[in-house]
Amino acid sequence: MWVRDYMTADPLVLYKHNTIREAASILLENRIDGIPVVDHKHQLVGLITKSHVFRALKNYLPEETAVENLMQVKLVTLYDDQQIYEGWKEELDAGRLPVINRNGQLVGILTRTDILRAFEHQTRKTISQLDAVLQSTYHGIIAVDLKGRLLSINQAAERLLGIDQREAVRTPLHGFVKDHELLSLLLSLDEKQMVRVNYGDRKLLINHKPIVTDEGKKIGMASVMQDITELEGISQELTAVQKLNRELDTIIESSHDGIVVTDNKGIIRHFNQAFSRMTGVPASEAIGLQEADLQRRGIISKAVSNMVLHEQKRVSVIQHLANGSVLLSTGTPILDVDTGEITQIVMNCRDLSELNKMKTELDEAKELSERYQMELEWLRAQHTGVDGIIAESKEMRNLVDLCVRIAQVDTSVLILGESGVGKGVLAKLMHQHGSRAKGPFISINCGAIPANLLESELFGYAPGAFTGALQKGKYGLIELADQGTLFLDEIGDLPLNLQVKFLTVLQEKRVMRIGDVQEREVNFRLVAATNANLMEKVKLGEFREDLYYRINVVPLEVPPLRSRKEDLFPMIQYFLEKFNEKHKLKKKMSYEALEKMQEYAWPGNVRELENVIERLLVTTSGSTIDTFHLPRMFFEGQKEGQPEPVKVNRTSQTAFGHHASVMPESVDDERLKLISLYNTYKSTRKVAKVLGVHQSTVVRRMKKLGILRGM
Repeated sequence: MWVRDYMTADPLVLYKHNTIREAASILLENRIDGIPVVDHKHQLVGLITKSHVFRALKNYLPEETAVENLMQVKLVTLYDDQQIYEGWKEELDAGRLPVINRNGQLVGILTRTDILRAFEHQTRKTISQLDAVLQSTYHGIIAVDLKGRLLSINQAAERLLGIDQREAVRTPLHGFVKDHELLSLLLSLDEKQMVRVNYGDRKLLINHKPIVTDEGKKIGMASVMQDITELEGISQELTAVQKLNRELDTIIESSHDGIVVTDNKGIIRHFNQAFSRMTGVPASEAIGLQEADLQRRGIISKAVSNMVLHEQKRVSVIQHLANGSVLLSTGTPILDVDTGEITQIVMNCRDLSELNKMKTELDEAKELSERYQMELEWLRAQHTGVDGIIAESKEMRNLVDLCVRIAQVDTSVLILGESGVGKGVLAKLMHQHGSRAKGPFISINCGAIPANLLESELFGYAPGAFTGALQKGKYGLIELADQGTLFLDEIGDLPLNLQVKFLTVLQEKRVMRIGDVQEREVNFRLVAATNANLMEKVKLGEFREDLYYRINVVPLEVPPLRSRKEDLFPMIQYFLEKFNEKHKLKKKMSYEALEKMQEYAWPGNVRELENVIERLLVTTSGSTIDTFHLPRMFFEGQKEGQPEPVKVNRTSQTAFGHHASVMPESVDDERLKLISLYNTYKSTRKVAKVLGVHQSTVVRRMKKLGILRGM
């Protein structure tokens, strides 16, 4: 009977600061004799009763007096996981017993009524259990009074004697039992043990004893009869039990945890192989010894069985073995059903060394997972897809081919070129075509991050390395690039103090976070880029010479857009398609606008071209972008939106650039000239080369003049 099953849960409570008036109000309204007092943590600190309130009023104490000045602090309390015992005396005298948990917090109230109800319930339960046991036993049990009338009979006796209990109760036994020998035995007032009686085709073994009151008066007779013809079946059951014991022994032996069984004197009676493996002591040597002997020999640090016997309850301790292993040992007492005394102790021992190893591996896996998460977040922020590579010109085709070839090796690459020519795109191209394509591509612009933040971004920092640092520390971008590619754009802007530190990383392949003492191995491929003259910076002392030669193993120079006009129109077409799709538009560009864009020098290179195309798409009305939509910078000295019209007979703004002077002044002459050139060279590409323009320009002019359709 557990206290928690019969207590009144969540009772009314007072706090120490509550007043006498509040206490009196609660007592009267709820018709109770006492209220427990708790602190702000719901810890039981006292009890206030009606007597306390009456005494306070008698002594003329103010109604605002706090209950902590009156409450009873010496209390009889119960634990909610405690059992209700018949031997309680002080508890019954208390009337209302506060119930607390093992943390000292109030969880309920147990009254005398609750205790009596528990005992009544237990009594009914015991009677029901006894009746169930009586009815379920294989032995026949029968009781009669002094007049031979049947008082009680169980199902087994009904079956053996052929008696129906519903008809036989309070009826003389001789009306049902016709066998004289058996009837005489059942009605005898003398005690008889182990009497064998033949009853029909059965052989019965009967123990007969008078029923005597406490005063020694005989009031009836009780007989227990056993059908010994079923001993064979019992023998079979015994065999099954023995088999079950063997299976249990096998299970215990196969347990990965160590299992030790001792008696109530701490002597080892069972010792499985797992515990033998943990301690190095054979089971044959340990059985018969006291567990304390293993402690004295230094094999184990504590005798758990002694602790269980001393505390009379389950005990868990940390065991340190002589071989360095650490065990979590839990000793559980097995109690005698009748006496409640400990008969055996079962100890379960778990090897924490393996658990600690698993915890270490789990921590490492967690750290690796966090690192992958940071890489993933970085990669999401950095678009690693390579698009926008237009290589119509011979120079760009050669450069792209070279990038693909050197992508297969881990050589450091330095990409040179003006701002906006696409150095980052080539770096991504090398990453995706190299052996590190499955690794991360980490890109950082050295000129875009303040010098005081760049070091923590590149190298990371340990927990608490500086004010404002993350509590868990932070991975540096160099670490995140492990097994991948690190792209440092504008490396010429890298501060001198970081140049020294980064050179060490390149040489040693190790990186140390800010504020840390542990170096971490890194393996990445370096691709650097700059639009500055690093050799001039070296001469001026702004860039370290040793770092320059370290990164300048394979230099690649990207030509500006103005020197590769063959790439201009394909790029324009690419960006038109890209931003039309992005903004869900269907705009196109007029031939005249395309020709005007070809005349422009594009000082901002591909980046400027991309920005101009997107700007024109989103700012112009209508479906066609014409010359008057172009920005002012495309027209020298002219207002934006009012450009000089394009005429084929002008040498400065003709459709065919610097070869325009050889073109005829009329449309017909232009048509005849194009027909003549095409008939001569049989290729629009060769015609474009002669005229010094892109092939697409020639094709569009020939289509517009009806030349291609007519040929």
